[in-house]
Amino acid sequence: MKQGILRVSVTVLILALLMLGHLPSAHAQTAGADLALTKTADRTNVRIGQTITFTITVTNLGPDLATGIYFGDSLPDPLNFVASSCDKGTAFWGLCRVDSLAVGESATITVLTTPITNPARSERKFTNTAYIAESTSFDPNQDNNTASLQFHIIGNTH
Repeated sequence: MKQGILRVSVTVLILALLMLGHLPSAHAQTAGADLALTKTADRTNVRIGQTITFTITVTNLGPDLATGIYFGDSLPDPLNFVASSCDKGTAFWGLCRVDSLAVGESATITVLTTPITNPARSERKFTNTAYIAESTSFDPNQDNNTASLQFHIIGNTH
């Protein structure tokens, strides 16, 4: 008898908390906005003095609006920053700030770099990774928030 009363009391308490909004419903899920990143470069073998142009694109795969997005590229030591521009936001160095992206919408930052003039042998082959630094929207899939390419500085150095 005491177990029956206890079960009813717990059930009533849980229902009251759900109705007052103090416990999330088991059915209430935050869908969020799955942001996916891609990265391309106009060359992967580069000589001293040549420019590498990176194109980094973030796409909102949905199902919700994405807001407060920062994405871009923190350049590795063998590369010097030259310039950047963002088609739907504000670019600063290798980052782009975008206020919002609707489902299916994309934003792209273009980053221009040059190799350092006298790389050590260990710096001639390197990986460059772009990333989504921040979003104020919940992103349910973090696996597609980075994109990497491998590079090789070739030829004589100065």
